[in-house]
Amino acid sequence: MVRSMTGYGRKETLYGTLRLSVEMRSVNHRFSEIIIRLPKAYGILEDPVRKLVAGYIRRGRVDVTISIDEMASTEAEFQVNWDIADEYVKAVREMNERFSLSESLSAKDLLQLPGVMTSKEMDETLPEDFQEPLLAAVGEAAKDLLVMKEREGQKLQEDLMKRLAEISAWTKEIAESAPGVVEEYRTRLQQRVSEWARGVPLDVDEQRLAHEVVLFAERSDISEEVTRLESHCAQFSEQLASDEAVGRKLDFYLQEMNREANTIASKANHLPIQRLAIEIKTELEKMREQVQNIE
Repeated sequence: MVRSMTGYGRKETLYGTLRLSVEMRSVNHRFSEIIIRLPKAYGILEDPVRKLVAGYIRRGRVDVTISIDEMASTEAEFQVNWDIADEYVKAVREMNERFSLSESLSAKDLLQLPGVMTSKEMDETLPEDFQEPLLAAVGEAAKDLLVMKEREGQKLQEDLMKRLAEISAWTKEIAESAPGVVEEYRTRLQQRVSEWARGVPLDVDEQRLAHEVVLFAERSDISEEVTRLESHCAQFSEQLASDEAVGRKLDFYLQEMNREANTIASKANHLPIQRLAIEIKTELEKMREQVQNIE
């Protein structure tokens, strides 16, 4: 199934007195890139989170933002880390003496410094203990993201198949018109020779005319280009039905299809065929914009 590279997933849950929120945003990217943003205290869990998310992402950049907040509770107990408070006070006194300062440090100031005041509930929740509920929430957010990517991918696939059908129809029309191009050229050439010879004695060399027609046929032969274009259309359709990451392959086929359409337009020397080739090129450009958003 085709997947879009853009999507959004979210999961919020509670673990004791902690509120856990996971948000995922994915955007276009040439390769696969996963950015994890975790609270510093839980940095040890970044690697298992990354490995879990990687199982849901085949290509694109994914930003995973995880926030862990303690809920307010009337039963929450707070405690002072006196060792850390002592170190802060000693540092302030030493700085005052060294630089001849007279700044005082109040209890309010101390309580606002990192590590001085802690919650027993928060302190008892170690990162290792939090890994299982965290990964469960990340997995739910990743599934939510995947649903959106697949939904968008379905729309992209339907649009690409519709455009591919038009290109296939135009290619078939070119293939059916190509054999008559040489005969039209022969007829025009004979008409022009007849106009030149009107009223003027002119010995027309039929062999020379046949030779010119053969040269024209060789220069304007687009049978190989048409065959390759038909083949690329078929392979493009097959890739759309694949369960793998096909974005880069689809982009390659579009480049090759555009190359064949260019060659057909330049070699055909036939206005209706050239117009069809231009239509194909225009549609291919629209398809390429869509493919840029596929995993």
